[in-house]
Amino acid sequence: MVARIFRGTLITALALWTSFLSNAHANDRPIIDSVIDRDSGVVLWSSANPTAAAALKPGQEILLKGHNFGPGPITAARPGLGPPAGGVPPGDGTSSVVSSPPEAANKELSKVLFGNVRAFERNLSSYPAHIDLQTGAAALFALMQGKALDYFVEKYQPVPDTWAGDIYSWNDAEIDLTVPITAYDGPIQIVRVPLTGSYVLDIRSGTPLRYRDPNTARVVERDKYAFVDGWQIARTDESVLAGNTVPVTIARDGGDRLQYGAPLITGTSEAEAEETRQALESAAARQLRKTRPTMRSAADQYAYGQNAYWAWDWNLALPHLLLGVDWDGIFGFRFDQKDPFVEMLVQHWKYKESDISRPTIEPEGYQFPEFNGDGTVKQMRLHKAMIDRITGEGIRPFTSFGAVPLLPEAGAERLIAPPVAFSTRKFEGPTPYPIQMALHLPFLEPLPGGQTNPTGWVGYSYAEAANPIPGQGSTGQWIGFSCAACHAARVTYEYEPGGKRISRIFSGIPNPDWRATFLTLSGRAYGISIEEELPLNFIRYDQPAGTQKRIESEWGARGLRFLEALGLINEPRVASDMRALSKERVDKTLLIYNMPPGAVEATLFVPSNDPGDYANDYLFSPHVIPIITNHTPVRRALSRSELIDGFEGAYLHGEEPEGARGPMSSRSLQDLTLYASTLHQEDELLRRIGMYRWLAYKGLSGLLTDPRGHVVNEGTFISLGYPAESLTQPASFPPLPEPSSGLGTVRDAAIAENSADRALADPFAKEFPSLAGRLVHGAQLFRASCARCHSPGNAALWTNEDMHPISAAGGSEPTGRFFSPTVWQRRTQSIRTAILENLFWVQQRGLLSDGHIVGDAPDNMDGLELLVRPDRCQAPLNADGNVDLARASDLYKRLYTIRQGTDHSFRIPSTGMRFEFYTRFGERPGMLQQIPAPKANRIVTEPEARFVERHAYFTKLADGYYYWDYQKMRREYGILELGLDPKDPQNAARIGGLPATPHPWCLPAGSSQMDIDDLVMFLLTL
Repeated sequence: MVARIFRGTLITALALWTSFLSNAHANDRPIIDSVIDRDSGVVLWSSANPTAAAALKPGQEILLKGHNFGPGPITAARPGLGPPAGGVPPGDGTSSVVSSPPEAANKELSKVLFGNVRAFERNLSSYPAHIDLQTGAAALFALMQGKALDYFVEKYQPVPDTWAGDIYSWNDAEIDLTVPITAYDGPIQIVRVPLTGSYVLDIRSGTPLRYRDPNTARVVERDKYAFVDGWQIARTDESVLAGNTVPVTIARDGGDRLQYGAPLITGTSEAEAEETRQALESAAARQLRKTRPTMRSAADQYAYGQNAYWAWDWNLALPHLLLGVDWDGIFGFRFDQKDPFVEMLVQHWKYKESDISRPTIEPEGYQFPEFNGDGTVKQMRLHKAMIDRITGEGIRPFTSFGAVPLLPEAGAERLIAPPVAFSTRKFEGPTPYPIQMALHLPFLEPLPGGQTNPTGWVGYSYAEAANPIPGQGSTGQWIGFSCAACHAARVTYEYEPGGKRISRIFSGIPNPDWRATFLTLSGRAYGISIEEELPLNFIRYDQPAGTQKRIESEWGARGLRFLEALGLINEPRVASDMRALSKERVDKTLLIYNMPPGAVEATLFVPSNDPGDYANDYLFSPHVIPIITNHTPVRRALSRSELIDGFEGAYLHGEEPEGARGPMSSRSLQDLTLYASTLHQEDELLRRIGMYRWLAYKGLSGLLTDPRGHVVNEGTFISLGYPAESLTQPASFPPLPEPSSGLGTVRDAAIAENSADRALADPFAKEFPSLAGRLVHGAQLFRASCARCHSPGNAALWTNEDMHPISAAGGSEPTGRFFSPTVWQRRTQSIRTAILENLFWVQQRGLLSDGHIVGDAPDNMDGLELLVRPDRCQAPLNADGNVDLARASDLYKRLYTIRQGTDHSFRIPSTGMRFEFYTRFGERPGMLQQIPAPKANRIVTEPEARFVERHAYFTKLADGYYYWDYQKMRREYGILELGLDPKDPQNAARIGGLPATPHPWCLPAGSSQMDIDDLVMFLLTL
């Protein structure tokens, strides 16, 4: 029953979206006429009887027949071991061990959806990651020789553990594929996103940029990269061609879920492993038959994926221990236990190296519950945490770094969270640890299985690992954090008309209070206070000013050689000498404390001479924690390349530290993908909570009147149409059904037609007709101002997946960025059109990928309004390309120019000033704000200020603060990032060119306040 209701709702929604297409495009949309079992030839579904559901099994071989299917996806590969099509080897003579076939013409971003998951069109292989003393030494030696060998490597295997693709062939009339192992529900739908034929251009050459596949970029054989193929970054059309929907049921029992063989992971018998290897090796010549029952039901896969999401620490615990992050001291655990002697010696050495005194333990502490496995309180325990050396007070996880306690907020009767949050979880046998740690220490093999234990804080678990401390046993448990620490949030709301309140942990929405300050709290973490080099381009272009003079004075008799070397900066020996002479003591504490909450910075903490991807580049690039409630249909959502890789990729995203991550097994990836595909089940509830609160903030609660003219309370608005028990239960499998009518159905009807009739006839709209009328108007504004990129019809993602160049030099329609583009964005020189979903819960941590659009309302409830207001984009340019600030709007100047005073822009104090914390205007009570540190004598030290000053685009003004200077960055972008000499006339047209406004798309000038409000209301329904 649950599946049928959910399926019917999804079919209705998708059908409505497809009707939004123009007549010209509608004639091109893919149409499935029949679904045929490939082996027997039996017709499983036909358009002649469109409501009869086809019964399918995962792994079953089927044919989709119809018309307008298009040419197929750009990353297609025959199921097996073959790499995806489209790679081209570079022109320097290198080649791949296994080269990709050449890119076929006119391919698209096509996909076949089974409910909320996608048929896999490429093969994903997991290679064993390995870091040890030998690979580290080899990498450093290669670096000295000018080679590019990363010390984080994955060893090439001819037959690795592989998640084989599902699609054998694709043409305009037929698709030959197998039902994905991650599928558990329907309907089937084909979505085509056509390409324009244009590409993101390389700023350095002006030719289409090529990007290496991040899934295989680190795979080496005999210290040479095994895969060097690159892909062009194609631009997409504004149209999204979504086809008709085919109702299906998909078997969920383990005996009916089929694969080609057992995964090649620890615990698989040699006979089964050999069978799998033979199947993969022979796939190049014949079909990879998926006939072996997995004996794991869809519910089993969901449970394991949920365990990984909530309870697995992603191999952070042991690396954090080795790096010097004292989680026990941060949380106040084990305060009465004496550290082992060897550990005390190491700690003493680390504190001495960092020049930071060891934090003391608070005298009083705080009480925190220990939970039973069912979430009830077992007992209260005393915790005595370290004293924060900045605040002078005991660390409290929520206010210090945004860890969410598994407790209800004040006024709520209880907390709703999955049982996994409260109990021990074992990863062993056929479901071992998702990944093995890549860092291999002498005589210390990583565990193939183990268990995790909850701490009482969302996403923070004790994880079992091999013990590196002599004499303390073969294993130990240390704290790390899981997906839920960042990708889950606590929300308190009324769940029934009487006004009773509960707190609930929602998976998939970002934690807006998460902070990176945990890296500084121990005081001895590796990399927090060190001597650090500058990147070569910073030295070459004298950033910060005076760097060249200081290096020349230290160079002594070789000063002339230094000046000559400016033209030979990439000569390895000269480069190494200059970088060594650029070393200065830095302390990263100040900048980390001023990182925006709800954001990460992938490179800031890692030493700049690190040979891996995460070396500090001195470009300040905070990136907000994304929402992941509905992203598996695209699968590019968490991609480092934002092009090919994605959530099912070997690397979940770019924030894990080197040494922690490695490839997951195919089984673990499939299970986590299936779990993540269910997170959308709470979307309607989240929309209603957000809408109600935003309307109350705007003084528009009058739109929420019942037929008698009474303004309803939150509980009445939220619970309308919901089964009462579904609002007080955690998410589950199969996904709980949403109400048949709600904000989502009104939105779909409003965007699908120019007429308001269907939207206003929706049962939910009849309950709140005033609100529905405003949503219809908001849909019209959305179509006019946003739908070019945020297209309806793409699996409820509201994106056409276009890759917008960062700057004008990279192609048309540059998107820009307020803070420096991240290392991954710089490598692709572009940013993908974002998925839009649950924007009320996204805006809390700031909008756009850098999170800079923040207003002064509580929980940033004015953020969406600031984003779409026309005056944000009011920034005319002078002839020299600079913004004419005399004609720019007040809002533009507030967001994008330096301001001093109480309404200041992003700023950080300098040496000798009081230490301050970053704030967001309207920050909720109890959270850290930009105020002087409570510790009266805590002033900014010279190494702390130096670390800020060395970063590009901070400008120091007379008031002593370093201000983020967006105008400077937009003028100079490309100099430090890409090494283009501005004095070279040939480079003049290729440098800079960032748009005047990041994301330069707003409502048209002259739009009224009602227009702005109505568009925001519509956005809140996405």
